Amino acid sequence: MNRRGFNVLVALNILFASLLVYSFFAPRKPALSPMQEPIVINAHRNPGPGRMGKDRPPLSVVLYRTNQFHWREVESEDYRTYIGNLRKIGCPENTIKDIILTDVMKLYAARRGQFFHNGKAFRFWETNERRALNARQLEEKERQLAQIDKELPPVLRDLLGINYEREINKYFVDTQEDDRRLGFLDGTKHSRILALREEIETLREDVLERAGSQPTGPEEIAALKQIERQRKQRLGEILSQEELTEYELRTSETAERLRAELVGFNPTEEEFRSIYELRKALDDRFLFQGTAEEKKEAEHDLDEMIRARLGDRVADYDRAKNNDFRNLVLFTETHELPSSTAAAIMEIKQIAEQERRSLFANRGVAEPERLAALRAIESETEKDVKDTLGEKLFRKYSQNAGSWVRHLSSPPSASLADIP
Repeated sequence: MNRRGFNVLVALNILFASLLVYSFFAPRKPALSPMQEPIVINAHRNPGPGRMGKDRPPLSVVLYRTNQFHWREVESEDYRTYIGNLRKIGCPENTIKDIILTDVMKLYAARRGQFFHNGKAFRFWETNERRALNARQLEEKERQLAQIDKELPPVLRDLLGINYEREINKYFVDTQEDDRRLGFLDGTKHSRILALREEIETLREDVLERAGSQPTGPEEIAALKQIERQRKQRLGEILSQEELTEYELRTSETAERLRAELVGFNPTEEEFRSIYELRKALDDRFLFQGTAEEKKEAEHDLDEMIRARLGDRVADYDRAKNNDFRNLVLFTETHELPSSTAAAIMEIKQIAEQERRSLFANRGVAEPERLAALRAIESETEKDVKDTLGEKLFRKYSQNAGSWVRHLSSPPSASLADIP
């Protein structure tokens, strides 16, 4: 290699080394594509409608748009804007609901907390009576908490279109209830029905909120009737007639009420459908209309129609209409007793009360003998019920549904109406 070539090689090496040093120590900037320019976001955090918080000074934030995600581009102190931003970036609706619900609940929890100790600082040396709220503070606390509880449902319904009570129950009761009741529908219809339910409930609650109390005015009643017509029409667009009938049997207020009223009757599917058909016709007839007298007369006619359909099951149906018997059935089911237990105790009760009525009706019995006979009836009845339930369950039963046992020896001044 000649000398000139050698000098050129040395110069190139020096240039390369200089570039390496410069690239290492030179200040770095974000790499921007031709379409990516820096933007300035005014991050003034001022709470808007439905969003609580304290005003904060404006904060200008310089962001460079790259392929990295910046949460500040999404967050907002206004819930509606926040929700809109989350939707723009493709956040799933269930995730949006979880984010907003959690945030709202935390804010209201903070508001509740302000009234539990009246904002007093915690001092570890103060005993409980020093920290307790006085009567005026307690009254103000209850008033504020009631106001908070009244505000929360419409806020969540307005922001997310959800029913507050049902949403909270998912965390404390059962998250699979809708799946069980609507399991006969395919996935698409299932989702559409749930969305329609939320929409209809929102419309109803808006009417009730505007009314301020029970909707007795003609405008509110007309609005509720229109909502019900809309509900039926929309259901008919989603479900076949057979599916619609099944849906109402599983979810309607009429069906829910029947499931409570027929405790102890143990209806078959066919019997329940038959009774439901008659009851639903009456409920639809008197929906938001009709006088109490008219409805009472219709109830009597309905009962006769039900009895005519039941044939040899009428006696079981009549017994199930007795509130004491229904309570007995629930008690025996709760404590896993034989199915015959409720009927046996009901028979003991009927015999004891008949003997008691006979004593009151017999004017020839002297007062001391009558009192002694009443105490004997109560003692014998208590023994029979205790033998049927056992000592431990008898104590539980007699404290609530079985309080009638203690009334059997009531003094003659008590009327028969005092007997449960």
